[in-house]
Amino acid sequence: MLRLASVARSTRRYIPAAVPRSRWESTVAKSAPVKAAVKEETRAEPSTAVSATESSLPQKTKTKAKASSTPALAETQTVAEYKALGLRHDPARFPLTEDLDPTKQDFSEARYAATVVHGRSVHEPFFHPRTHDIPVANVHFRSHHVKLLNLFTHFATHAASSLGIPTSKVVPLPTQRTLWTVLRSPFAHKKSQENFDRKVHKRAIKAWDADPEVVQRWITYLRAHAMPGVGMRVTTWERLPLGVGSAKLTAVRDDSAENTSASAPQKIRQLGKQIIEKETAAPSRA
Repeated sequence: MLRLASVARSTRRYIPAAVPRSRWESTVAKSAPVKAAVKEETRAEPSTAVSATESSLPQKTKTKAKASSTPALAETQTVAEYKALGLRHDPARFPLTEDLDPTKQDFSEARYAATVVHGRSVHEPFFHPRTHDIPVANVHFRSHHVKLLNLFTHFATHAASSLGIPTSKVVPLPTQRTLWTVLRSPFAHKKSQENFDRKVHKRAIKAWDADPEVVQRWITYLRAHAMPGVGMRVTTWERLPLGVGSAKLTAVRDDSAENTSASAPQKIRQLGKQIIEKETAAPSRA
């Protein structure tokens, strides 16, 4: 009890005895806004001083900038650059941001591919029609997870559509199943067996009528953004002009016709004659 009384006395010592508690609380509440106002005024003084000094300094008059011909030159240079590469549009302006409404206007597939269309990646891509039915690539996908496999094949078809490669739709292949039968336990349950299986799901995409460089770019893009848990096997075909075999054969025959070991003695004789002629001509000059 004595300790509680001493604690009560120690808390009352912070309040002055001459000032009542209610009056002391009112004076504290009144003095707090005054201090805040003083702080705000002191903080605002440097900014006013700076503004006054800035107003006293001579200000520069703004002059209108003369229109220069550099933007026009830059535009002509960029036009010449992408026109020289055989491109229809300037790559610096891609992607296009406009509303494509088929009910109001007709637009080409190239314009649709270059425009940002929200939600386009969710739907099926545009499958370009074949022109010559010449196969250029055959891509096989393998995975143990169906969701990952479907997602990556959907991504691959969209990438091929953006590059203008005519491809087939995703073709499902037969699922490969492997079964293992092992003993459940070598002791008490050695006569009972347990089965384990593994399923490999397969998909395939075929590509036609595309340039080999474009096909290689598509494959490198898929490898750079490969999906973990999905394997990929690519088979490509390259076409060569007619008569390339005979041209290579003639080139090899021309290279092998000149036998260095057979022509070595003749070259040595010619070199010896040149040395003798130089040595005999030196004394006559002296």
